[in-house]
Amino acid sequence: MKNISKKFALIFMLLSLGLTLSACSIIISNNNKPEIKTTISNQGFNQLKVSVTATDISVKYGDKYNVKYEGPKNLKPTVSRKNGSLTIKQSASGIHRINGDPTITITVPKHLLKSLNLSTDDGNIEVENIATTNPISLNTDDGDIDINNLKSPSGKIDTSDGDITINKLNSKNGFKINTDDGDIHISMSNFSGYNLNVDDGDIKVKGDSSSDTFTQNKNSTNVLTASTQDGDIKIK
Repeated sequence: MKNISKKFALIFMLLSLGLTLSACSIIISNNNKPEIKTTISNQGFNQLKVSVTATDISVKYGDKYNVKYEGPKNLKPTVSRKNGSLTIKQSASGIHRINGDPTITITVPKHLLKSLNLSTDDGNIEVENIATTNPISLNTDDGDIDINNLKSPSGKIDTSDGDITINKLNSKNGFKINTDDGDIHISMSNFSGYNLNVDDGDIKVKGDSSSDTFTQNKNSTNVLTASTQDGDIKIK
């Protein structure tokens, strides 16, 4: 009877593991050229939401509305538009062999967007020459985040494993920025206060330095709250 119970327990564990793996995505890189390069949308929008699994995301100012995808054909994202909101999604459950780094490049002819929400499980995020009227949200589980010339009332920027580099950030109500394993470098920002924390690293803010925490005018309106568990925070 005990042997039968053990067999049932083993079968149950194997079935559970199979179901878990079938719901996850396993990406194997071949480091060759991507399979396809195509435009997947040229529709106008004033709100943008991107949620992908294994793709770099780049949003920048350009001559026209355009969304280009470069990567495996079977990972090509879907695009939908409703009430001025463009939504880009990618489903990647199962095992996929990819050539190079899949990328979604989005150009916007108007600097100003109502909202910007970008999320990727495994990929880098780049935002350049963009402004929003509402708070932004940028998130990647494994990748770097690079921002150049962003204007937004507030926002949340997060990566579990990667560096966050920001040049020229203008905000009104503060930002929350976090990386579990990586550096945070910010230059040319207009924050009026700081609440910074590191577990294993250094903090440098415009000539001042600290080994674990740094606070300055943390009760003001436009405060940068930033943290990293393993890395440095540098504000210029």
